Amino acid sequence: MPKQYDSSTAVAIVGIGSVFPQAPSPADFWQLVKDARTAFSTPPPGRWRLPLEEAYHPAEGQVDRVYSRRGCYIDNFDFTLPWQQLHVEEELLRQLDPMFQILLQAGHQAWSDCNNAAIDPARTGVIIGNLALPNDSTSQLAEIYLGRTFAEQAGLPYQRHDTHPLNRFMTGLPAATLAAAFGLGGCCFTLDAACASALYAVKLAVDELQSGRADMMLTGGVARPDALYTQMGFSQLHALSPTGTCSPFDIDSDGL
Repeated sequence: MPKQYDSSTAVAIVGIGSVFPQAPSPADFWQLVKDARTAFSTPPPGRWRLPLEEAYHPAEGQVDRVYSRRGCYIDNFDFTLPWQQLHVEEELLRQLDPMFQILLQAGHQAWSDCNNAAIDPARTGVIIGNLALPNDSTSQLAEIYLGRTFAEQAGLPYQRHDTHPLNRFMTGLPAATLAAAFGLGGCCFTLDAACASALYAVKLAVDELQSGRADMMLTGGVARPDALYTQMGFSQLHALSPTGTCSPFDIDSDGL
């Protein structure tokens, strides 16, 4: 017998938001799908820490080389929010990694997409899937600390490039920032379940609602790792698609 529907545990999705490559909103993403357009491209200038021609080699398995030049990049991101309505400082947010800004923008879209006037912020939480991979800012922090140490030991001149120290909290702080922006007092955390991170986040958010611990949840996923780090890592694993095309469940699929 099929399981009986229990309205007491039903959960409603009342608002959505998203920022994807070439699609800064859900409507833009749906249009991308309808038009059958690809968001794959070569890296925009400055996104890789090495020039493309130095990092690329067409053969798989070359040490410290990538064999695919394509990826999906959020480029020319327009970070605009009604700061007077939020409980975070615009000046600080603009010093943090773009990952924070993308999450806040998508979260604001979802928050504005629903009728939340009667919702108690103290009973609204945030659970975000967030892969614990280095992003641009943490890579820069590592370069600052390790580069300085190497230069000191080798007696070489060192030019420091500063980044905000809060960027070292790349896993949990994005979700905390999102909760702080809307003054939410429910549970707040991130989790890393690799490629299933966002799905686990949604599942745990549903648990919060069905248990009665929360009245509303902001949940989803965020990922903006250091692009060359992931490209290099998956190349060394021989897991990256040589053609640069991700085609899951397709007979021509040849990698991530």
